[in-house]
Amino acid sequence: MNCDIHSIYQRYSTHLLAFIRQQIKDSSSADDLLQEVFLKTMESCISEKEIKNLKSWLFQVTRNTIADYFRLQNKDFREEEYINLNHLNSADFQQILSDDVSDMISLLPKEYALPLQWSDIDGIPQKEIAQKLDITLPGAKSRVQRARKKLRDLFFECCEVEFDAQGNIVSCEIKSHCTPLLEKRNNRKN
Repeated sequence: MNCDIHSIYQRYSTHLLAFIRQQIKDSSSADDLLQEVFLKTMESCISEKEIKNLKSWLFQVTRNTIADYFRLQNKDFREEEYINLNHLNSADFQQILSDDVSDMISLLPKEYALPLQWSDIDGIPQKEIAQKLDITLPGAKSRVQRARKKLRDLFFECCEVEFDAQGNIVSCEIKSHCTPLLEKRNNRKN
C-alpha cells in the first residue's frame, strides 16, 4: 500500500464521510469516525500491512468502524441485522460511493442525476431536494429511488465485478463499452 496518508485522505475522505453521514446523522460523530478510519489506515501503514485494493479496504474499515460505533451505542446491536437492513452498507452501494460515483451519476439523465447527487453524495435531506426541484416530498423520494435503481443498473452494465465468497465486491473494472466513464477515469488519473 502506498502510505502517503495525505494523498489517501485527499482522494477518499469525501466519499467515506458521505458514506458515514448517511448512517450517522450527528456530524460531529461522523467526523470522529472518519478520523478513526484514517488512524487505522496509519496503523496499517506503520505495520506495513499488504492491502491489495485500498478502496475496498477503506470501505470495509469504515463499515466496521460504524458497526463498532453502533455497538457502543446499543448493547443489543447485531452486526448482521445492521448489514442486512441498511442498504447503504451493501457491497454494491459501497462500490458506488467510490471514485467513479460522480462520473456514473453524470451519465444518468439530469432529472435523476441531480437529486441522487444531492441525496446520496451531498447528504441533502429529501425535503430540501423537493423544495429545490419544486416537487412534492413523495415525488422527490420517488425520483431518488428511481435514480438509485438506474445507477445500479448502469453499474452492472458498465462494470466487471468480482465477488469474494461472502458476496462482497473485491474488484471492479470498467468495461470497454462504457467509454465516457473510462475517459473520465483516465482524465482524473492524469
